[in-house]
Formats: sequence, structure tokens, C-alpha cells
Amino acid sequence: MRLAELSMLLASADALTLRPARANPNVIGYGINRRDTSPYSTPIYNYFAGFDYTINITIGNPPQPVMVVVDTGSSNLIVNSPQSDFCQGGNCTQYGSYDPTTSDTSKWYNNLMHTQYEIETQKGAWVTDDVTFGGKTLTQIPIGSGNESSNSDINIWGFGGNGQLGAALPGIPSNDTTLKSIHKSGVINSASVSIYLNQTGSETGSMLFGGVDTSLYTGTLQTLPVIPRDGFYDRLTVNLTTISYNDGKSTKSIDTHLPTRVMLDTGNFDIKLPLEIATAIQKSFGITQQFQLKEYDFALTSCSMADSPAVVSFGFGGELINVPMSSLVVNPPDSILESYGLPAGTLPEGVCLFLINGFKDELVESGQLVYILGGAFLANAYLVSDEDSQEVGLAQANFNPGPSNILEIAPANGGIAGISNSTTGNSTGKPGGTPTPTGGAVPSSTQTGDSMKAWQAPTGWVFAAAGVFTLLLSM
Repeated sequence: MRLAELSMLLASADALTLRPARANPNVIGYGINRRDTSPYSTPIYNYFAGFDYTINITIGNPPQPVMVVVDTGSSNLIVNSPQSDFCQGGNCTQYGSYDPTTSDTSKWYNNLMHTQYEIETQKGAWVTDDVTFGGKTLTQIPIGSGNESSNSDINIWGFGGNGQLGAALPGIPSNDTTLKSIHKSGVINSASVSIYLNQTGSETGSMLFGGVDTSLYTGTLQTLPVIPRDGFYDRLTVNLTTISYNDGKSTKSIDTHLPTRVMLDTGNFDIKLPLEIATAIQKSFGITQQFQLKEYDFALTSCSMADSPAVVSFGFGGELINVPMSSLVVNPPDSILESYGLPAGTLPEGVCLFLINGFKDELVESGQLVYILGGAFLANAYLVSDEDSQEVGLAQANFNPGPSNILEIAPANGGIAGISNSTTGNSTGKPGGTPTPTGGAVPSSTQTGDSMKAWQAPTGWVFAAAGVFTLLLSM
């Protein structure tokens, strides 16, 4: 979600390695909820209030329940304080707030917390406290408490890598990232997480800590090095190498501004590309009108285009991730427009937003902005982040999965070839990210005696056994 300058690509020496799950694998799954509406007339933090992917956690003792947005575009747990003027105005009831002064387990660190996102800020104190989710408690996790100023009604838990704590506050009692903290707690064997948002419009998705579920993607899980910024891996930035689009008749490729660096960001819903690329894609589909929300421009198109067979494909040096029009054409509810200070009915009936838009090159080169592959892209991808090797895995999401097939992510001491050979999804996909099952084939190595039996977690249920638990995402 955070926007900042990009840095040079540094290759990672290690590689993410998967192995068949044991009878009692050390993996954690958790559910994410997706908000459908925003009742507050406040700024929107991912362009579209109501498209946030959230999980429920508690902080401190006695436990204080809060809802947090899962954000791969930032790096820290930032929570509103009920003492802030913003919350005092009644703006924090939906997502909740956290008061460290009422927790027996909180420890104050300093008052230097200042987090800047696209169009909102949080300012206050850094504290550490216990965080519980999915039946597991992590002790003394760094938390930003927005007690001084805030214009954000949401709480954010960043899973994007080393963040402000590691870069600016080296003396904090625990400057580990979220994944490092979970890893050190002993419940998973690697600082890794897999995220499956599910297709646009669905109500549930899932997060799996410490492992990969091969039933949730098709084809090969491609591994990419994360690009650091000033020596810190504080976001999931990778090289985008190809873009093509098919209008239902022919396929055309983009030949300019590629490769380019993009951030994989669950905290943003749209796709922001170099302006020349975005304009070319828009014109290829006959899109010429623009609509401004705050300082951001969005293309306008007929809502009927959501039913088009057209597909935009993104490549990273290997297999493509196909994004259908149903993910790129959205009709924002009135509550979203009102959050931007616009009256209901601002958009004419039958007119929708197109979610591939552009940033000017100079804004990215100056470090003000970064190109983004947000929810419109990630809803069609299976995303794996491994902080041990500073790599991500990407594959086409499978919207018709069979029984779960979980592989535990081993310590990062293997090769990329081993990953691609052992993590082929169990179905094949149709263009546009709508795969069709092929019978549930799984790698033969997972069918040994010590492999985990396939399981399917019902919606809203937490599965827990010998260090394994899964959290379901609700949208």
C-alpha cells in the first residue's frame, strides 16, 4: 500500500524450497474477510473503500479485538488508538481500535511512529504487545499506535517485508517482521505466507503461513527475486517483463517500458502501470474517457465490458497470469463515491471504472509513486512470499480447487529448479483466470506415507492440529 522510490535489483542467493507436508506439518492457515461497503465519509485508502481484505485479531491483555487489512504493500502492524481525535469523532467503530494504556502486556518504545500511505497518514507511538489470531499468540510484536493523528479508519497489518522498524529503529526490542515473528515463535518452519484472494466478487479467500496449497493454483509456481529498496526488502517488488492483451479476436503485445518494476499490493485494488502502457491498453478496448478520484485518474467504460471475453496477460519471465475483464471493470457503490466527497450517482448508469490506469514516469522516477499490481491482478494469482530467501512465487489462481494439497516450505537452501519441478498446480486454467479441474493430479512426492492427508476447511472454520491452522478470508 505504501508508495516510495524503487531501487536496483539484487539477486537473491537462496531459493524458496517446498517439501511434502509431514503428518503434522508446521503451517498456519488463516481467513481473510473482504469488506463490501464503507459507511464512513472519509478518504479511501486503497482507492476503493470496501475492497479491503481483512482478518480479525486481538491485541494485548485483556484482549482488544480489531479488524486489520492484510497489506503486502507495507511492512508493519498499524492500529488506531481510541484516544486519537479521529477515533474520538466516532470514525473507528467498524475496524476497531487498540489502547496500549489499558493492556497489561504492552510496552512503550517511543513516539516516533509516522506512517504515510497513498492518501492517509498515521502518527503516534511505537509499542510492543501480544497479538493473537487463529488461536496462536505472538508475544511482544511491534505495533504502531495512531494516538497522535490519523485520517484512516482502517487498521493495517503489513506483510511486505522489512519495514520502518528494521530500517529506522534498530534499537527496538523486536524489529522482526510479521513473518519473522511467526517463524521465531516455532509454529512454522519458514518466514513465509501464501495468499489466495479468490476471484473478484467472491466472499472468501485464504492465507497459509509456512506452506503452499497446490490445489489453489494451476500450472507452475514461478519464483521471482524480490527487489530491495536501499538495501531493505520492505515491499514485494518484482520485475514485470511482458504484457499482452486479447480482445477476443487477436493478441497484441506491449513493446515499450518493459521490463519495469511493480509492487504486488493487496492493499490497493487497481493496477497502476507506466502511462504509455495503460493508455495503449485502454485505447485497444475503445476506452478514452477519464474520471478523477482525488488526485488519481481512472478510465471509464461501459459496465457491459465486464462480460467481454477479453483478457490482459502479465508475464514475469515464465508463465503468464491472465486477468479477465470481470476483474478489471467495476461499478463502485455510492458509499465509495461518497467517501471521496462525491455525491451518489456521480457516474451515469451503466458506466464503470476500468482498473488499469497509469502513472507518469517522472513521478515514479522521482520516488513519489511506484507501479502497482493490486487486487484486480492478485485476485487472479496465487501469491507466495518467502522472506528467508527474499523471493515470491506466482501462479494462476484456481477458482475450482479440489481437496487441499499442502506442501510445507522448507528452509531456504535449495534451488529454483526444485520449486518448479515440485509445485505444479492440480488443474489447468482457461484464459482469464477461470481454470477447469482436470481430476486433481498432485505431485507424486506428496503421496508418500508421511504426507498430510488432503483436507478442505469449511468457510469460517479454523482448522488446528499439531501446529497447523488455517484462516479463511471473507470479503
